Amino acid sequence: MGSRRLSTIVYFVCAAVYLVVGYYLCVRHGFIIGDALSRVSSAETVLFSRDPHVAAIGFIFTPLTALVQLPAVGFSEIWQPMTELAYSGVIMSALFMAGAAVQVLGIGADRGLPRSFTLLITVLFAFNPMIVFYGSNGMSEAPFVFFTCWAVRRLIAWATDDDVHHLAAAGVALGLGYLTRYDAVAAIGAAAIFVAAVTAFRSVPHLRWRRAVLDGGLVAAPGFFAFLGWAATSWLITGQAFAQFSSQYGNSSIMQQSGADTPSQFVPGLEFSFTSTLLLAPTLIPLLVLAGVAGWWRRDWIPLLVPVLIFGAVLAFQAYSYASGSTFGFLRFYILAVPLAATTAILLLPARACTITKRRGKYAPTQTLSPSRHPAPRHRISHAPKWPAFVAAALLLAVTVPSSAWGMSKPHYAPQEYALGAVLAPEPDNVTARKATEHRIAATFSTEREMARYLDGLDLPEGSILTDTVYGFAVVVASTKPKTFVVPSDQDFTAILNDPAANNVKYLLSVPNTGRGESDALNLRYPTLYETGADIATLALEVPNDGESQPVWRIYRVLDSVDD
Repeated sequence: MGSRRLSTIVYFVCAAVYLVVGYYLCVRHGFIIGDALSRVSSAETVLFSRDPHVAAIGFIFTPLTALVQLPAVGFSEIWQPMTELAYSGVIMSALFMAGAAVQVLGIGADRGLPRSFTLLITVLFAFNPMIVFYGSNGMSEAPFVFFTCWAVRRLIAWATDDDVHHLAAAGVALGLGYLTRYDAVAAIGAAAIFVAAVTAFRSVPHLRWRRAVLDGGLVAAPGFFAFLGWAATSWLITGQAFAQFSSQYGNSSIMQQSGADTPSQFVPGLEFSFTSTLLLAPTLIPLLVLAGVAGWWRRDWIPLLVPVLIFGAVLAFQAYSYASGSTFGFLRFYILAVPLAATTAILLLPARACTITKRRGKYAPTQTLSPSRHPAPRHRISHAPKWPAFVAAALLLAVTVPSSAWGMSKPHYAPQEYALGAVLAPEPDNVTARKATEHRIAATFSTEREMARYLDGLDLPEGSILTDTVYGFAVVVASTKPKTFVVPSDQDFTAILNDPAANNVKYLLSVPNTGRGESDALNLRYPTLYETGADIATLALEVPNDGESQPVWRIYRVLDSVDD
């Protein structure tokens, strides 16, 4: 079986597994993470809102995760769960995470390693519980893991053969990674420094710095222009270049409004991040030590620097961000520990070939022919049996599978994952506080779906319901009539907000003016709306919420005039 055929099989098997798991979690049980549903809502707004336009995708998140869902979202009029239950997000994450598995497989194949070993490492990576979950839930982790794995694969190949094509591909991967998650800035910087340093080390003295700048710039340029392009677009449309940090809907505001649990001191924050990393990859340090010693002995240690620096830069960035109180303590932020462990396990074995070279660079290592007749670098040759390294690498990586599952069950480290227990082990007779919380988390957005059905049943005309999307996105995305809602991306939103009655608005969706509700546009315009109706509306319905940390909704009917 050829490598391409094997890669195709791995891709479709992994994608099928992730799609089935996603269907089970999201469609059958309604287990949906808020960020995933929010991106689906953004994509739906582009196509089916009162004012459909591409800029409606928003500028809080980077755009790629929502943009690639547009084709699937287009089918929501045929099958409502595509948006209501975020299955378009499941499709997105499944396809990207399957691609990440192929990249891990490719790292071993590129180095000419035994197919059985490479396939085993790929299976241990692809079916790690953390990878399966984030390949199945529509979150941005899946495309981010894919793009970073793609970049790491290409940079490892470049470190082996100095082929400039690999630098170009790695740069594109990192640029797309930035359009997926802002964390990619750390990976882009690490890649540029690594490439520049290796080029300077390889080059003749009088050309050293010129070549270092050119190669480092080549790998960093796509990410740099993605950064500038996205910031400029955001500034031109919203007046804010970095809405994630400056907007009332951005991450900084969310943390402040929600009273996020942040570390009181820097060192405990680092300890939390280190523990989270080890929960996902407890054998990472032994793997790194063994691979480092083996690579040093073989004089083939430079490729190991690639995953350490690229994945490690993102992990370090997340650790610093949490320790400094600028992000949440979510286990998913350390998911790159899993591909780091898998890649390190592959690099524990010596390369036998470099099979994807198109044009070897001038400063590539001296060549010989491997037994497979592919060009391979001349390193110190060991005639010792390879099976001890094979077994050690596989066993050390295998430990990450049960460890990740165990880590995902810890509320302190995995506040978004541990509630899977409500789906996988519902235990209806369990009356403990933890199990009750699991069920409330699993029920998140179920109330909003019921609200959407109620509002759809009123058969209101277009533009009859005014809501912000701080919490209201879950109602809008669950509705079969999204044009009924006036949302902030509509260009006439402010005018309608200032005078709902004159603009034929019939209902206002109101949330408490506390916590994240403080940033709700309706509360900013009418601070007493939730409590009294602000003299513009009368209470029609109060809706208690079954979801954890979700608001008690009040649906207000707009008065025809202030005298009513």
